[in-house]
Amino acid sequence: MAAERTSNGKEFTFLELCGAIHLHTKFSDGGVDFPVMIETAKAVGLNYIVVTDHVSLKGRDAGFEGFSDDLFVCVGYEHNDAANINHYLALGSNSVVTYTNDAQGYINKIKETGGIGFIAHPIEKRHYFKKYPPYPWIEWNATGFDGIELWNQMSDWLENLRSWLHFFRLFYPRRFLLEAPRELLGRWDALNRNRFVSGIGGVDAHSMKVRLGIFLFTIFPIKVELKGIRTHLYFSRPLPKGDAAAAKAMLLDALKNGRGFISNYRRGDARGAEIYLVDKNGHAVMPGSPTADICLPAMLKVNLPEPALVKLVANGEYIDKRKGWQVEFPISSRRVFRIEVYKGKHAWIYSNPFPVGPYPL
Repeated sequence: MAAERTSNGKEFTFLELCGAIHLHTKFSDGGVDFPVMIETAKAVGLNYIVVTDHVSLKGRDAGFEGFSDDLFVCVGYEHNDAANINHYLALGSNSVVTYTNDAQGYINKIKETGGIGFIAHPIEKRHYFKKYPPYPWIEWNATGFDGIELWNQMSDWLENLRSWLHFFRLFYPRRFLLEAPRELLGRWDALNRNRFVSGIGGVDAHSMKVRLGIFLFTIFPIKVELKGIRTHLYFSRPLPKGDAAAAKAMLLDALKNGRGFISNYRRGDARGAEIYLVDKNGHAVMPGSPTADICLPAMLKVNLPEPALVKLVANGEYIDKRKGWQVEFPISSRRVFRIEVYKGKHAWIYSNPFPVGPYPL
């Protein structure tokens, strides 16, 4: 969605693309094949998808990466260590890394193969079902990762499925997605005081099948999965349809640099939301790693497709909140700011940070 804004007489234009990240197909442990995934993504109005089958780039090798009509398909893969923990979404690598000794090793090797990476479902703790053990990230001393999967749809659901008697969670899986884990948000805020760490939302789509007695049914059918956690990205120009490699480079750059926000579609369609900062000289700044000095005082502006409660976070602490369609927060200090948007007790939107000033903040 294109949007134009004017600040102090200076115009800027940006394009928003909405997509789903962390999807699995039948090339690993997913329930659908690539053509079904792609057609479903188009049917629900997504602009891009990022497929990350486990330790496999078969989807790219089979020719599925690139544009399918107006949908851009990016193929990465999900890495893990020998103990099947420390999962890592590798995007942009030209090959699958075989190294599994330690997370720092494959973070480095993925970078060497031209990739970027995001820590996946980092704080899983569940112990209710042997069939679905947790896959946490424990190597927090590792460096060089580009971002964190802040809200994983499948992980959120499994973490709270304490008994099969919670049958409502089986039949209405998206209804119980309340908010991203506060523990993880706190860790993310702490990391961002020293360097920029991007945040993404993940679906972790598997179209998982569950058997109850003689009945076998699918939890999170793919169309339902793609109507959950989404990652919205801002661009200064459209992805070039005639150059898939350039389009992929633009997409990965936006993901790495956090140029956008995460939303839960179950709480409303967040497309069209605008979250940006305007400094005293009228220069507009998108969320993400800084590209230029920000001259204070500034104004952090939030324009929403429908009214909601908007919270301002600075260095990990809530410092202000306001309700409405259009909300503005004055920014006069050098800290790391971000936005959270709520509908009642349900989280709807998380912006990537706005680092104001040099690190550390």
